Amino acid sequence: MARLPALKLRGRLTAALFAVSLLTLAVLAAVLLLPLDKRLRNEALDSLRETARAARPTFADISSEEIRPGSPQLMREVRSLRRQTGAEVTAVASNGQVLAATDVEPGERFVDAVAAVRSNTTETDVVQREGQQQGNVAIPVDADGVRFALVLRRPLEAVTVAGNAVRQGLLVAAIVALVAALLTGVLLAGRLVRRLNRLRDSALRVAEIGPAAEVRPDAARDEVGDLTRAFATMQQQLREQEQARKTFVATASHELRTPLASLQLMLDLLIDDLERTTPDIADAREQAAHARDHSDRLGKLAAGLLDLSRLDAGLPSRRELVELGEVCRAVLAEFAPRTVDGPELVLDSPTARWAIADPGGVAQIVRILLDNAVRLSPPESAVEVRLSAPAATPEISVRDYGPGVASDDAERIFERFQRGRDAGGEAGFGLGLAIGRELAVRMDARLDLVREEVGARFVLALEPAPSAALENT
Repeated sequence: MARLPALKLRGRLTAALFAVSLLTLAVLAAVLLLPLDKRLRNEALDSLRETARAARPTFADISSEEIRPGSPQLMREVRSLRRQTGAEVTAVASNGQVLAATDVEPGERFVDAVAAVRSNTTETDVVQREGQQQGNVAIPVDADGVRFALVLRRPLEAVTVAGNAVRQGLLVAAIVALVAALLTGVLLAGRLVRRLNRLRDSALRVAEIGPAAEVRPDAARDEVGDLTRAFATMQQQLREQEQARKTFVATASHELRTPLASLQLMLDLLIDDLERTTPDIADAREQAAHARDHSDRLGKLAAGLLDLSRLDAGLPSRRELVELGEVCRAVLAEFAPRTVDGPELVLDSPTARWAIADPGGVAQIVRILLDNAVRLSPPESAVEVRLSAPAATPEISVRDYGPGVASDDAERIFERFQRGRDAGGEAGFGLGLAIGRELAVRMDARLDLVREEVGARFVLALEPAPSAALENT
């Protein structure tokens, strides 16, 4: 049995998950690493600036006489700040002269320190010294009226080390994440492909064996599981339809075989009578009458089967305004010749009753109900056709006073080829009520049996006509 191209589908799903993971990591690296050095450098300068600001009060407390080159007190404070912060510290006069320093190159000019004193603002920048970058902060100090600048310098090597550590960590994490994504993609894609293969195998088994083939259940609550359950439901419906088709063919064959055999027998007897030297005309007439009755029965069966085929074909029903009283009067006129020696037909339609329906469908349903009622009613009884009151839902009820319908048969009689057990020899083929209910469903109507103490009453409830449509009638 052919299978899905598992490797292709698994490879595509795995590649898609891997590509998404790779793209995510690339975006993360771009967002995190590109500004990383600048961010770390700015944080290092901010830290150095805060350190200089915290040390300014200490230098501001030095007397003005000690603000001079070679001052022991100024040198002590400079060295103390060096030990506390690890930065190179230099005190620079307003003219650029070095007053005290922990480490200074000969001839070095402190332009930023002079600018800080003149503008009375903190100057921050990055300088290149001894082959490496250093953070440089110059902050003005006012010591008893004498202004000078305090300069702090710290190598930014830690910034570079931290940046490299972050890059290495991100690279390792990216490799681990990509491997995990690859393994996850392989596992998920493999499981998905196996489930799809099971579903495809089930479809092929149904194609080879038919609806009897079983579908493996899939309890997962996802799209594939839903698809499997939907396929199982479809298969169950196909199985039921196949069973219904077999039942229909068997029942229709039986229903056709009986009247055809009887008709054949009667025609043979009629031919025998006519071929005699002195034919029995009375018996021949009786056989011809029976043959005509069976021919009518076969015609009704053929008409019923044709109606069922039209319903099964799903032909759309018309939807238009229908005056129910007019439809009922027309159908009753068709049955008048049949009830000369039979039950009385009574129509109770005090006012016009309008509904939205298919006029042909409504007439056919009323015709089916009247046919059953006339056949099953005693000759001296009545068959009542009533329309509902104007304020109620549009309904047509057909009431007879025949044997009625047993409670066990209340729903069964609406199935194809099913007849009530109390119908006796007057029962038809069991198609009429099935056709009537399906016609009602097609019109968004409802055909139901209402229990009565004597006889039976069938009610056809239809869709009410809009008020605006009634005003234009």
